[in-house]
Amino acid sequence: MEDGKADAIVSRHYDRMYRTPWDLEDLVDLAEATGVTLAAAQAQGVLDLSTPSGRLAARIGAVVARNETEMRVERQVLGHQRRRESGRPFWSTRPFGFERDGRHREAEAEALRQAYRDVLAGVTLWSIAKDWNTRGLLSPHGKEWRSSNLRSVLLKPRNAGFQTYSQWVEKPDGKRVRRTEETGAGNWEAIVSEGIFRALVRHLSDPERNTGGGGKRKALLSGVVRCSKCQAVVTQGWSKKNAAGERYRIYTCSGGRCLTCPADPLDSFVVRKVIDRAEEWNAAPATDAADEEREAELLAEETAASERRTALAEMFAVGDIDASTLRTGIGRCDADLTKIRAELADLASQRVRVDLGDIEYLWEELDYEDPDRIDYVRTVVMQVCERVELMPRGRGVRSFKGEHCRITFRNPRDPTAERRAGCRRSVSTGPV
Repeated sequence: MEDGKADAIVSRHYDRMYRTPWDLEDLVDLAEATGVTLAAAQAQGVLDLSTPSGRLAARIGAVVARNETEMRVERQVLGHQRRRESGRPFWSTRPFGFERDGRHREAEAEALRQAYRDVLAGVTLWSIAKDWNTRGLLSPHGKEWRSSNLRSVLLKPRNAGFQTYSQWVEKPDGKRVRRTEETGAGNWEAIVSEGIFRALVRHLSDPERNTGGGGKRKALLSGVVRCSKCQAVVTQGWSKKNAAGERYRIYTCSGGRCLTCPADPLDSFVVRKVIDRAEEWNAAPATDAADEEREAELLAEETAASERRTALAEMFAVGDIDASTLRTGIGRCDADLTKIRAELADLASQRVRVDLGDIEYLWEELDYEDPDRIDYVRTVVMQVCERVELMPRGRGVRSFKGEHCRITFRNPRDPTAERRAGCRRSVSTGPV
């Protein structure tokens, strides 16, 4: 219009050209400067913004359009609020694991349950996504799974039966971000328990968890073994060529190359020590009555803290408390909820167990080109071993010996001893 390439604006109705009064004023200035003609398909005649009566009619229309917009937004907000209060599911598309009405799609729901257990046991997202794609378990949009979209689905609170509310908020730097918060329990059946869900959220949010984008693992103990000098994890590398011109795999401290070790002997040593404990772990119970009682107590405490939080907001709304009291109370409730949910996550993590029955067979047949087998053996090692440390080999020592690795084993018969006693109760072998 400003360049003179068009001399008219046509829309279905005049208020489609402007939805706010300030949009109209810009249009008035444009019409006065260019003489543009305004016409609507559902109105007689044209809108002449060059006359006072034409501008009055347009301004009245803009105010009415603005009011309609605000009323529509209000209806939508109230509708969402009623849905939250009723606990009814409201999903724009069918989520994985559910039907639109909140019922489970059982094949997908069971895959989710297993995925939660697998991730907490140490299986990579990449391996789970590959398995789902192989089995034909695609996303609700018919797309294959990747580590990224699988992670997003596993972090959805709806899987634990919780509603969420999302809104756009403006950050101090002016950027708008979408913030989602839990708003209470929904009226649909959860796929996994709250404890399992909290444990997985904590696991996937761990800043030390860096899988390089969730791809294939090529080293069994990379990221599992730590350097005894600086406590950094070790990564896989390659040695320099020997006299025969050959190179071999090594594990190297990632914190500054404090220590190195031949990879194959270390892999074999650690797995053999784990195999020695397989029978003990397979016979140990995964949970006990005390844990179940404590979980029930924590769930009751969580409900009470959430109700206190809601009551504070209602008291502030009617003027019974001021903003300072509200902030203090909400802060205390949130701190309580954080502690409660962390303990629920601890309990759930301790219940995730892997069957060690096939580990010896898999180790004998281990193929380093098969990431699924590497994942399984690695998962078992992480379950049985609390800590694996690489020890100094001494000057001039090239071969690997058992004393170059120190393993601290977990106690399968009392997996929650540390939490209950407030101290470490692991079984340490010293250098083994």
